[in-house]
Amino acid sequence: MLVLSDTIFTIPGYRITEQIYSGSKTLVYRGIREQDQKSVIVKLMRNEYPTFNEIAQFRNQYTITKNLDNPGIVKPLGLENYRNGYALVVEDFGGISLKDWGQGNKGKQGNGLALREFFHIAITIASTLEQLHRDRIIHKDIKPANILIKPNTLEVRLIDFSIATLLPREIQCLTNPNVLEGTLAYISPEQTGRMNRGIDYRSDFYSLGVTFFELLTGHLPFTPTDPMELVYCHIAKQPPTVSQINSNIPPIVSLIVHKLMAKNAEDRYQSAYGLRYDLEECRNQWQQTEKIIPFELGARDISDRFLIPEKLYGRQKEVEKLLAAFERVSKSTTEIILVAGFSGIGKTAVVNEVHKPIVRQRGYFIKGKFDQFQRDIPLSALVQAFRDLIGQILLETDAQIHNWRTKLLAALGEQSQVIVDVIPELELIIGKQPEVTELSGSAAENRFNLLLQRFIHVFTATEHPLVIFLDDLQWADTASLKLIQLLISQTKSSGLVGETEKINGTQGGFLLIGAYRDNEVTKAHPLNLTLKEIQKTGASISTITLTPLTQSDLNRLIADTLKCPEQIAIALTQMVYAKTKGNPFFSHEFLKALHKDGLIEFNFNLGYWQYDLAKIQALALTDDVVEFMTIQLLKLPKQTQQVLKLAACVGNQFDLKTLAIVHEESAVDTASDLWPALLEGLILPQTEVYKLVERNSNYQIISLQGEEFNHSNYPTFKYKFIHDRVQQAAYSLIPKQQKQAIHLKIGQLLLNNTPVLEREDKIFELVNQFNIAVPLINIPSDREQLAQMNLTAGRKALASTAYPSALKYLTTGIKLLTGDTWETKYELTLALYETAAEAAYLAGDFEQMEQLAEVALQKAQTLLEKVKLYEVKIQAYGAQNQALEAVNTALSFLELLGVGFPENASQSDVQLAMAEITSNLIGRSIEDLIDLPEMREAQIMAIMRILSSATSLSYQTNPNLFLLIIFKQVNLSLQHGNVLLSAFAYVSYGFILCAMGDIESGYQFGKLAFSLLTKCNAEKVTIKTMMVFNTVIRHWKEHSREILKPLLECYSAGLEMGDLEYAAYSINNYSYSAYFIAKELTGLESEMSNYSHAIRKIKQETVFHWNEIYRQTILNLSGAVENPSRLIGEAYDEEKMLPIHFAANDVTGLLYSYVNKLHLCYLFYEFPQAVENSILAEKYLGGGTGQLVIPFFHFYDSLAQLAIYADADDSEQKRILDRVQANQEKMQDWAHHAPMNYLHKFYLVEAERYRILGQYLPAMDDYDRAITLAKENEYINEEALAHELAAKFYLEWNKQKIAQTYLMDAYYCYVRWGAKAKVDDLQQRYPQLLAHIIQQEKLKLTHRDKTTTEPSISLSSLITHETVVSSNTSISQMLDLASVMKASQALSGEIELEQLLSTLMAVVMENAGASKSALILSEGDRLGLTVTAVSSNSTLDCISTEFPSTHLDSSGDVPITLINYVKRTKEIFVIDDVKGVDFLSSDRYIIREQPKSLLCIPIINQGKLLGILYLENNLTTVAFTRDRVEVLKLLTTQAAISLENAILYNNLTQANQHLEEYNHTLEEKVAQRTTELNDKNQRLEQALSELQSTQSQLIQSEKMSSLGEMVAGIAHEINNPINFIHGNITHASEYVQDLLDLIAIYQQEYPNPSALVEDKALEIDVDFLAEDLPKILDSMKVGSSRIRNIVLGLRNFSRLDESEMKPVDIHEGIDNTLMILQHRLKEKSDRPEIKVIKKYAQLPEVSCYAGQLNQVFMNILSNAIDALEESLLNSQQSIVNGLGTIDCGLLIKPQIRICTELKDSNTLRIRIADNGRGMTAKVCQKIFDPFFTTKPIGSGTGLGLSISYQVVVDKHKGQLTCDSTIGKGTEFVIEIPMQQ
Repeated sequence: MLVLSDTIFTIPGYRITEQIYSGSKTLVYRGIREQDQKSVIVKLMRNEYPTFNEIAQFRNQYTITKNLDNPGIVKPLGLENYRNGYALVVEDFGGISLKDWGQGNKGKQGNGLALREFFHIAITIASTLEQLHRDRIIHKDIKPANILIKPNTLEVRLIDFSIATLLPREIQCLTNPNVLEGTLAYISPEQTGRMNRGIDYRSDFYSLGVTFFELLTGHLPFTPTDPMELVYCHIAKQPPTVSQINSNIPPIVSLIVHKLMAKNAEDRYQSAYGLRYDLEECRNQWQQTEKIIPFELGARDISDRFLIPEKLYGRQKEVEKLLAAFERVSKSTTEIILVAGFSGIGKTAVVNEVHKPIVRQRGYFIKGKFDQFQRDIPLSALVQAFRDLIGQILLETDAQIHNWRTKLLAALGEQSQVIVDVIPELELIIGKQPEVTELSGSAAENRFNLLLQRFIHVFTATEHPLVIFLDDLQWADTASLKLIQLLISQTKSSGLVGETEKINGTQGGFLLIGAYRDNEVTKAHPLNLTLKEIQKTGASISTITLTPLTQSDLNRLIADTLKCPEQIAIALTQMVYAKTKGNPFFSHEFLKALHKDGLIEFNFNLGYWQYDLAKIQALALTDDVVEFMTIQLLKLPKQTQQVLKLAACVGNQFDLKTLAIVHEESAVDTASDLWPALLEGLILPQTEVYKLVERNSNYQIISLQGEEFNHSNYPTFKYKFIHDRVQQAAYSLIPKQQKQAIHLKIGQLLLNNTPVLEREDKIFELVNQFNIAVPLINIPSDREQLAQMNLTAGRKALASTAYPSALKYLTTGIKLLTGDTWETKYELTLALYETAAEAAYLAGDFEQMEQLAEVALQKAQTLLEKVKLYEVKIQAYGAQNQALEAVNTALSFLELLGVGFPENASQSDVQLAMAEITSNLIGRSIEDLIDLPEMREAQIMAIMRILSSATSLSYQTNPNLFLLIIFKQVNLSLQHGNVLLSAFAYVSYGFILCAMGDIESGYQFGKLAFSLLTKCNAEKVTIKTMMVFNTVIRHWKEHSREILKPLLECYSAGLEMGDLEYAAYSINNYSYSAYFIAKELTGLESEMSNYSHAIRKIKQETVFHWNEIYRQTILNLSGAVENPSRLIGEAYDEEKMLPIHFAANDVTGLLYSYVNKLHLCYLFYEFPQAVENSILAEKYLGGGTGQLVIPFFHFYDSLAQLAIYADADDSEQKRILDRVQANQEKMQDWAHHAPMNYLHKFYLVEAERYRILGQYLPAMDDYDRAITLAKENEYINEEALAHELAAKFYLEWNKQKIAQTYLMDAYYCYVRWGAKAKVDDLQQRYPQLLAHIIQQEKLKLTHRDKTTTEPSISLSSLITHETVVSSNTSISQMLDLASVMKASQALSGEIELEQLLSTLMAVVMENAGASKSALILSEGDRLGLTVTAVSSNSTLDCISTEFPSTHLDSSGDVPITLINYVKRTKEIFVIDDVKGVDFLSSDRYIIREQPKSLLCIPIINQGKLLGILYLENNLTTVAFTRDRVEVLKLLTTQAAISLENAILYNNLTQANQHLEEYNHTLEEKVAQRTTELNDKNQRLEQALSELQSTQSQLIQSEKMSSLGEMVAGIAHEINNPINFIHGNITHASEYVQDLLDLIAIYQQEYPNPSALVEDKALEIDVDFLAEDLPKILDSMKVGSSRIRNIVLGLRNFSRLDESEMKPVDIHEGIDNTLMILQHRLKEKSDRPEIKVIKKYAQLPEVSCYAGQLNQVFMNILSNAIDALEESLLNSQQSIVNGLGTIDCGLLIKPQIRICTELKDSNTLRIRIADNGRGMTAKVCQKIFDPFFTTKPIGSGTGLGLSISYQVVVDKHKGQLTCDSTIGKGTEFVIEIPMQQ
C-alpha cells in the first residue's frame, strides 16, 4: 500500500503553510485559500489508494455538515478532488484538540481539569449535541481528539463527522473490535454490536461521559490494551466513579458522568438539553460557593423523541436459560438450544443476549437465516453463517490470519477446495487450492460432511467457543437439517480422531442456536423429525418456548415508552393487547403507527406522551400483523412501495446493485426510493456505504458519486428487511396474478445483467426466479435455456450433497423439456435424466430413480452412454441390500458389452481364469507390468467400471463369481493396459495368491498395485488398495509393524474421500495389528477406545463390534475384569454379542471372538476351554483370510493342543501331534517368507512338542531360539510367553534355579507389555520363584501419603503430595491460562530479590482473591524459616508489601502451627473454614486474627524446599477454590525458579570470591576426581563383565548338569538290560552250536527223513540257517558290546560323581566324545564321511575335572563338524554356480586331526584341527566372547567356546588358543598341567 509522506504537497487553489497533524490514515495541514486569502485547514487521505469505506467516510463528514448552521462545529468549506481521493477544507478558527490542550494545560487541579474550565467546555459540547440531535444527526465518535478548543478564548468546536449518521437508528453488525466504527476507548456498548440494541442519538452521551471522565481524572475509565477485553469492559463492567479517583470532584458531578456512561441507553440522559440543564446548575452553584449541593438529576431531561425501549420485557427466565447453555458450552461441550415461538415473538432479541458472555470468552458468534422465498437454495443459512465467520477472521491481524491458515490447512489438507467451493471467501485465508478428485454418491457426501466438521472444529477451541445462530429453521432445506444433525450428534459423541484433535488441542465449545416458528412445525415436519433423530444420539437439546407478552409486561413496555406512570398506560395497553395478542413485534409497530398518525403526542406540561384513546378505538385496525404492516407500507411513497415489492422477491437480504437491475433504475434512484423505508426503520443498511449519498434538506438523495461506483474497491450496498413480516407484507402488495410475471421479469433482468462467467456462482438466485414463473415461459428456446440452468443448479446442489434440492431442480428441468428433445436436445436431455437418476438414488427415492433410469436407458443411443445409469442402478440396489439384483444388473449389461460369465461359476471356471492370467504373464515379470500402456479404449474402460462397481456385491452372492470378476479385471489390464481401477484388481489378485500359498507372487502384485497408485495418483481407489495390501499381503513378507502407519493413513484418507466403510476397516485393522505386535496395552486400549468412538460415529456398527472384541481382550489382560478368560466387560459382552454375530452370519466377528477366547484361555491355563474355542474358531477361519489372525490362530491352536497332550489317550495324542504337525508346516512356510514375524512362533511350538516327547536337549535349544528371535523382532508378548513356557519346562524337570531365571524374565516382559492380569497370575502361580519381586512390590506399597484427621479430601489421585482440608470435593478443570501466562512472564522477568517478592505477592493475591499473604523462605537445610514478605490489601484496593525478615518462631504475621505442618509434609494445605480444623484452634495467630479461609503452598524446586506461601481471606469461607489452587500451583512453579535465580543472583559476589579462592586447586581436584572415576568405572566394567560371565556360566552349567543327569539316567536304565543281553549271548551261542551239531548227527544217521521232515527242512532252508545263525549271534554280540561301550562312554563323559580333580585317561575322554558324535561323522546323502585322524602320544593319567574337559572336547569337535559341513555346502554351491575356486581335497576328504603330546614334563598339549574354510582374524578375536556366534539366528547360543575357555584357563590354569587360516582350516590348541 502506498502512502503519502509527511512532505507538504501542492493543492490547486490553496497554499500550504504548515503540517499540524500526521496520522496513520490522514494528514492535516494549515494553509491559505488563494481566492480570499482566508486561513483554512486541509485534511488529506494519507493512503494514495484509499479504500471505498475511507472515501465514503471522508465524503460523509462534508455532506452531513455543509448545510448545518451550528456554531459548535467546525464549518466545512469545500471537498476538493485530490489524487484518488478527497481533500476536505474546513475553516481555521485557531483551535487545537482538547486532548492536546488538556495535556499542556497548566490550570489542572489534581489529576484532572479545573472545574471552572470543565463546566465551560462541557456545557458548550452539550449545546452543540443538542442542536445536532435536533437535526437528526448522531456523531458516533465523541472524544477529546475530535473536540477543538481555542486556547486563548476557550471557544470549543466539534469536528470529524466521518462516521456520523442521519438515520434515527442503526444496527451495528457484529465485527472484529479492531475495525469497529469509532474509537474503541470511547464507543458506547451498543456500538460494539454486542448489546442486542440499535444505535441512536443516546450513543453520543456514553462517549461524552467517557470524555468527561478523562477530562476530570486524567485517565480513561477502562484501560485494557486488548481490544476484546476493552469491548467487554464497555458492555459489562462498571467503571469507577470520578470522585473515587479525583476526590476534588463534587459527588454530583461524578453522578452526572456516571449517568452518561450507563450501559443501557434508557438509563442515560434522554436529551442533551437535560444534560446541559444539570451542568449549568452545577456551574452556577460552583461559581457562587465553590460547592455543589446534591440535587435530582434529569429533572428537565425531557425527550421529544418517541422511542420504544429496546430492553426485553418478560424474558428474564428465557435469557437465563440461554446464558446457562453458553456457560456449559464454554467448558468445552457441544449443545443445541432451540428458541421457538410465533413470528415476531422476539426470538432473535433473546438470542442476541448471548453476546455479552461471548465477548468475555472471546468466542465467535455467526448467524444465518433461512429465507421463506428461497427454500430451494441448499445450505443457504449455513453458508451465510460461515461467510460471516470468514468475514470476521479477515478483519484480524496478519499474525492471527496466518495462524488460522495453518490450522485450516492442517484440518482440511489437500481436500480444502471442497469447502472453498461452498465458502469462496475461505480462499482469501488459505490461498488457491488444488482441485480435488470428483466423487459421487455417499462418498462425496461423507467427504463433504467430514471436511465441514473439521472446518468447524478449527474454530471451537476452549479459548474461543463458537456459537452459530440459524434463524427460521422451519424453512430449512433437507440438506441443512441433515448437516445440523451430523454436526450435533457426531461432535457430541467425541472430537475427531487421531490427527484431527492435534490441530487445535482439546475439543472446544460449540453452541448451535436455532430459532423456528413452532406453530408452523407439525409432528411430521422435517425439522421435528430431525430433532428426534438428534435426541436419539444422546445430544443435549434444550428448547426455549417464547410466549406472548403478558398484559403486565406489555403495560410496563408502554409505560416506559410513554414515560408515564403504569396506571395511566393501562387503557392503551388493553387496547394494544387486544389487537396484538402480546406479540412484541406487532406491539412495537402498532405503537409506532399510532405515533406516526398523531394519536400519541408529547405533553410538555406533564412531561410524558399522551394518547387519544377514543380516536384510537374509532380506527378499524386489523389484528393481522402482515395485513397491518401492509397498511403501513401503503403509507410510503409509491416508488418506495414498488422497490420494496421487488426487494421482497429477491430475498430477506438484498443488495443495491441487484435491486437497481430489477427496478430498472439507476443505483442513485433506487437508493433514493429506499430512503423513506430506511428512515421508517422497515429496512436496515448492512454496510456504511449508504452514507456516500448526498441529500437535500428533506433528506432526499440528490446524487451518488459515479467515481465511487467505478472505484476498484467498490463494495456491495446491502440491506435487509427488519423482520420477515415486513418482507411478507411487501410481497403481499404484489397482486397474485402478477407474481409470476414479476419473478419472470426479475429473472430475465438478472440473467441479462449477469456476466456469463458469474452466472454459475449466482445460479440458485437466477433459477429460483424463473422456476416460479415456469407457466409463463412458453418459447421452446427459453424453456431449453431454463432446463440447462436447472441442470447446472442440480449439479451444484448435488456437489453440496443437497440431494432433495438437486432432484427438484433436475425434475423441473425435465418438465421444461418438450416431447422431441430426445431428438433435438439429446445431450441436455440425457444429462438431465442421468443426473436426476443419481440424485433420486442419493435422496433415497429409489422408485423415481428406477423410472428416470428406465427412460434414459431406452433413449440412450450407445452402450457407453448407459454406463453411468447402470452404475447408479447397481449402487442403488446395493444400498437397498439387494446384492443379487445388483450383480444380475451388472452381468446383464456386461453381456451387452461383450463380457460373459458362467451362470453358476464353479471352481473349474476359476482355474481356467487363473490359467488365462498365467498365459498372459508369459514372458513378463510382475514388476514390469507397471510399464503397461494406459488403457484408452472406451468400451474396455466401461467394462472395468461396471466390474468394479459389482466386485464387493458379488462376494455376497457367489464367491467364485467374485474371483472371476477380479481375474477378468486383471486380464483386461494385462491385455489393454493399466487404468486407475487396475490397482485394486492387482492387489485383490495378490491377496488371492497369498491365500493360495503363492506368497512371493502375491506380494509382487501387491507392490505393483502400490506402484500404480503412486504413478497414477489414483485417489479414488487408494484407500481400498492400500488397506488390502497392508492388511492381507504385506505381513507375509515384511515385519508387521510396517503396516501400522499406512493403515492410519488409510483411515484418514478414507474419511477425507468419504469412503467410510474402508476407513473403518483400516482403523480396525490397525487396532488388532498393533495388539498382535505387542504395543503397550494401556496406551493401546486408550487409542482403541478413541477409534471405537470414531467407527461408531461413522455408523459402521459391524466393524465397531470387531474393534471392541480386541479392546475387551486388552482390558482383560490389563486386569480390568475378574475373569480374564471371558470376554465380558466394558467394551464387549460375549453372552450378548455372540447370538448377534450368529444371526447376522458375521463370520469375522465370530472368528475374532473365538480366537481371542482361545488366546486368553491358554494364557490363563484353562487349556481344555482353549481347545474348545480353537475348534469353534476353526469353523470361521474364512472370515479372516490373509489377516494376521490366521497365523495367530494356528500358533495358539498348536500350543493349546500340546498343553492337553499329557492327559489324552493314545489315539488322541496321535491326533494332536498330527494337527500340530500340519500347523507347523504352515508356520514353517510363513516363517520362510517372513521369519521376523513367524520363526519365533515356529520354534516355540517346536520346543513344546519336544517337551511332551521327552526330547529335552532340542527343547532347550528351541526355547532359547524362540526367546532370542521374539526379542530381536520386538514381539514382547511372545517373548514373555516363551520365557514362561521355558520356566515351566525347567520347573517340571525340577531345575528350579533355571526356571526362576526364565520366570523372572517372563514377569518383566509381561510388565513391559502392560499385561497386569498376567503379571498377577504369575505371582499367584509361582509365589516362591517370584518371592524377591513380590517382596519388593510390597515394600513399595507400604509408603502412603500422610492424611489429616480433620474433614478433608486428599487430592493424591489428582495431584502428587497434596492434602486439602475442605468440605467441597469438586475440582475445576478450567484454569485462567491468560492470567497464568501474564503472571509467569512478570515473575520470570524479575531478578532483584526484593522486586521479585513484591511482584510475586501482588500476582498471587490477584489470582487467589486473598486479603493477606506471606512468604516464608528457608534459610538452609539446618536453619529455620524466615517470614520474608507480608502483603495485604489497603482500603484503596492496592497491595502493599512489607519485608520484616523475622524468624518464624518469633513472628506474629502467620499461624506458626500450620507453617510448621506444611514445612514437614511439603503438601498443599487448603482450609475452607478455619473453624472446622481442630489442630489450629489453639494457634495464637488464628485466635487473634480469626481468618475465614487459609491456603498454604510449599515452594519446591528440584525437590528442595525454598519456602512457603501463605494466603488468607478474612471475609469469606471457601475462598480458595480448586481452580485457584491449580493456578497458584503453576505460579509457584515459576516462582520457585525465579526465587532460586534471585537468591543465586543475590549471592553472586560472594560465590565469585569463593571461586577465586579455590580456583588454583580446582585442576588438581578435577584430575584427582577424574582418576577416581576412571578407577571406579574400570572396576564397574569388570564387575559387569564378571556378572555377565557368571550368569552365562550358571545357565550353561545348569544345562550341562541337567544334561549330565539325563545322560546318567539313560545310561543306568540301558546298562542293566544290555548287560543281561551281552552276558547271555555267549551261552546262547553255545546252545545254538550244540543244536546245530545235533542236527548234523541226525542228518548223518538218518539220510532219508520222512516226507514231513523233508518238507519242513526245505521250508526253513536248514543249510542256510545253520550257516547264518552263528553269524547273527556274533553280530549281536558285537552290537551289544558297542552299546556297552557307548553307555560306558556316556557315563565317563558325564562324570557326574566327580566334583573334584582325579587322574584320568585323556584319550578315553576324547574317544568317548567321538563315540557320541559318531552319527555326525558318518557319510550322508549330501557329503562324504568326515574322517578322524588320531595321533595319540603315550601319556600318563592327567589330574583334571574330567566331565568339564569332556565338554570342552565336545564343543570344539562339534564346531569343527559344523565348519566342515558349511564349507562342503558352500563349495558345492560354487560348483553349481560356476564361481570361485574349489578345494577338491575338502570335497573328497573332509577330516579332523586330533593330536596329543607332552609339551614338557608337566604340560599336556592337545591339538584339534579341521581342513574347513577357516575364519578371519576379526572373527578369531571374538570367538571366546560370551554370546558371540557365527551361526544363523536360532542355531547357537554363543556360549560354548566362552565356557570352554573358562574351563581350560580358569579351572585348569591352562591355555586355549585358536589358529585359523582362510582356505586351509582351523586348529584349537589346549594346554593344561599334568598335575594341579
